[in-house]
Amino acid sequence: MLFFLTTTFSFAQSENVDSYLTNLENSGQDSKLSDLKHLLYDLQSAVYVSSGDINVYGDQPTALFTDISSVNSLNSSIATKSDIEIVSIKIEKMTDLNQSIDLNSFSAFEKLKYIFIISGIGTNPSVINNLIKNDTSKYVLLYKISIGG
Repeated sequence: MLFFLTTTFSFAQSENVDSYLTNLENSGQDSKLSDLKHLLYDLQSAVYVSSGDINVYGDQPTALFTDISSVNSLNSSIATKSDIEIVSIKIEKMTDLNQSIDLNSFSAFEKLKYIFIISGIGTNPSVINNLIKNDTSKYVLLYKISIGG
């Protein structure tokens, strides 16, 4: 398992979210599994950023939902980032694949653990991995390709 985690992080590869959850379960990392499932599936306070519009719902948001075109302005545009633990980034059109996800955009997010890339268009893991710039292996990079769903 240690080799698997080292390999995943040292090559700045994102991992399919379902595979990652299964690996956590199989390796007995119940606390980490529970925390991630909570962040992915439970209702919580959140910030939504899309095309320059920022909406905050609840106090001390732990989740941030954004589109890929807004990523590079997040560090300067969001005031409530100190409790964010997961960022979900949507890829919605083919032109989104021409942009990048600069992980330096999250440098002021003190509690950020997970970056979850959700593609609503047909793509593959290597294309998603090529979007990632300036990886410091500080975050767990996850993806899901969810066409039509």
